[in-house]
Amino acid sequence: MRVLRIRVGIAAAVLLASVATAAGKGQQIPIGVNKYDYLVYKPLQEFDSRKYGDITKRGDAYNDHFHVIWDETRRVLFAFWTQASWEGAPDMHVCFSKSADKGMTWTKPVLLAGSETRQYPRTDAYYQQPLLTKSGRLYCLWTERNVGWGYVGSWSDDAGETWAQPAVMRIRPMDQDNPDPRIGANSINWQLPLRIGREGRYFVACSRHGKAPYDDKKGCKIEFWEFFNIDDDPDVREIRLDYFATNREALGVDKLLEGAEYFTPKKYPNGSPEGPAVEEASLVKLPDGRLFALMRSSVGSPVWSQSRDDGRTWSGLKVLVDANGKPFLHPRSPCPIYDRKGGEAASGEYFAFIHNTFDFNSTTACQPRPQLYLIAGRFDPKGEQPIRFAAPQLFAERTFGNSFYTSYTVVDGTGILWFPDVKYYLLGREIGSEWFTDGSD
Repeated sequence: MRVLRIRVGIAAAVLLASVATAAGKGQQIPIGVNKYDYLVYKPLQEFDSRKYGDITKRGDAYNDHFHVIWDETRRVLFAFWTQASWEGAPDMHVCFSKSADKGMTWTKPVLLAGSETRQYPRTDAYYQQPLLTKSGRLYCLWTERNVGWGYVGSWSDDAGETWAQPAVMRIRPMDQDNPDPRIGANSINWQLPLRIGREGRYFVACSRHGKAPYDDKKGCKIEFWEFFNIDDDPDVREIRLDYFATNREALGVDKLLEGAEYFTPKKYPNGSPEGPAVEEASLVKLPDGRLFALMRSSVGSPVWSQSRDDGRTWSGLKVLVDANGKPFLHPRSPCPIYDRKGGEAASGEYFAFIHNTFDFNSTTACQPRPQLYLIAGRFDPKGEQPIRFAAPQLFAERTFGNSFYTSYTVVDGTGILWFPDVKYYLLGREIGSEWFTDGSD
């Protein structure tokens, strides 16, 4: 990897001299502030095109929900992400690229779904989730507005060279969904499904927004999905899901047991109160077979739950604490957790990301996203919290915009975090042993 670091370092120096500049303000968005080892995508449109871009050009100033998977058989990395002129723009689309040299170079991104430009907008597509079956079939599922209770998806049997006609995968509604099937469910799977379910099936956590009849107010909860038959290579319409921790058993703020300095925000200026939220869970497997879920919340800290029966049932929520029992502080922002050795390794070594700050006097839990810290953790079989985390270590140095909708691969023993920097550049950074040497033993 020494040669790779040198080559990417040169590229970073060149790109640093050619930064995106916000129109009329001189605000520079340089690459390299958040260190990286791999450059997957540098937008053609400048950062300020989020407001002033040419509607006839492909919108690519927003790049987010960055999912990279490693195909060991083909020796290829596949990358998927959501791209647009800006977050929520009418040209949101799903992109795909791949690398045959372990991330050094990447193919030109192709559009799998959605609108390429704002000039002729079609149905937008976003928040994709890829899955690779045992036979090598590559699926990509994504959200489209107005498709009802379901996801749209396609598949490829030739490593992404060609894709099948998209079809709809139906999902089961929850109590909090609108009863009109044309409106559909408000659901987001932001992490990659992992083979940590029963009998090695793909398993994923899903954020479900809404208000059930028995809820006090609208909010967000977590349920879990297991892909029962995906390795049979079904048509998208025939994909079967099993659902766990759903409806009254879903993980929400009402399931929080103890340890939180509860945060009750004031109303927004427009008078609309912020609802309670437990959302965007990420999963790891523990050496003893338990599943551990870490998720962001609206209480001022990440919260966690565990399952002793392959994800069928889950414990009440608790606030994430350090080795001294002190809660880690974190706004309503992504806080992913990964197994250092790979998604299904159950290695006992883990790492997560927090902002290490929260303002309890704020009017919202969705606070600024400043520097991001890595917390290294090791399995603690006797601990009430089964992963014992060390002190935070500075990872992302930007003072703003560190919204890490990330993924993680292990390629020939090298762990790589794939992250969208300022939701603009798409980068990769190696996670080495140096992060795991202090305080987590």
